Amino acid sequence: MSLKILHTADLHLGMTFNNRGYPEAVREQLIEARFETLVRIVELANSEQCVLLVIAGDLFHRPNVAAATITRTLNILERFSGCTALLPGNHDYYDPEGPLWRSLRSEGFDELVLLTAEQPFPLQDYGLDAILYPAPCNKKHSPANRIGWIDPPSERPADSYHIGVAHGAVQGISPDLEDQYFPMTTSELSALKMHHWCLGHTHIRYPDRAEASCEPFLISGTPEPDGFDCRHNGCVWLTELNDEKESRSRSVETGFLRFREIEKQLDSAADFDAIMQELAPEGDRTLVKLKLFGTLPEADYRDRGLRFKNLREHLLYLETEDGELTVEITPELIAARYPEGSFPHRFLTRLSERGDPEALQLAYRLTEEVKR
Repeated sequence: MSLKILHTADLHLGMTFNNRGYPEAVREQLIEARFETLVRIVELANSEQCVLLVIAGDLFHRPNVAAATITRTLNILERFSGCTALLPGNHDYYDPEGPLWRSLRSEGFDELVLLTAEQPFPLQDYGLDAILYPAPCNKKHSPANRIGWIDPPSERPADSYHIGVAHGAVQGISPDLEDQYFPMTTSELSALKMHHWCLGHTHIRYPDRAEASCEPFLISGTPEPDGFDCRHNGCVWLTELNDEKESRSRSVETGFLRFREIEKQLDSAADFDAIMQELAPEGDRTLVKLKLFGTLPEADYRDRGLRFKNLREHLLYLETEDGELTVEITPELIAARYPEGSFPHRFLTRLSERGDPEALQLAYRLTEEVKR
């Protein structure tokens, strides 16, 4: 009989998004999107007839999230028709006396398995011939991983599925320059000869492709984008282990919001219009950080604020940076702004005739600053 798993991690429920100066309405939508994604994950697991939902750490953003966040999360997870296994990550690390894990123990439902101890967790009581081997985090940082306790394969029941669940950096895959996030190596994970490893911590899936077969481990990535450094749409892994204990996995997009960071050079009004047309259909589920540079005719440069205003009405959030966007300095502009024969008029005209656009832009900026 096969075993079908939905593997996720790093949802970080309880993030407040106070660090970027988002408008309050946007901040509330960012917070709410993470719960909507958890609902989507549970619905996906049920529709795919998964029997095991593995959350490989950092379901919560901190170990002291609000009680209402915990209760709401448990109510969502309880809708899954199979067994849910929850591992402490380095953000929601295990503190036996802390409010998070006390609440999870006291409020948790029957099909919730809290992977808080370094010991095998047989799932026979849940109708699954599987054993989980967790590596729970007990602090935010550690130079040592938590997989060393796992026994060699010779001491395991032969007929069961053996599944490792860990949270931490994988050398060569996860950014961890100072080895402070429970670092593991591919060889360490492979040597334990699990039938499958579900890993969390890194917010980008590994391997970064739509399907995978018989991989030594999978990293789910975050299922919901959380910032402009998150350039994917959020995903989870659906994995099926067959009777021979071979795995086939499929990545499924689950994210609700989208973050886009765009840099564009503008050389004409048409370039500006093209960006507006590209972004307008994105809709109110997209946050955009837009950096523009280049040169625009004076009228378009002057009207850029109106274009930004119109674009903001289509997007959830727009952040613009246009300090390197300049106005096109033409003889007509020089004549309109400076009296003929004046020093600025003569100086800028001469630079324009020499065909040195950088010097012309610098002189124009300095002249305008003096006028102010």
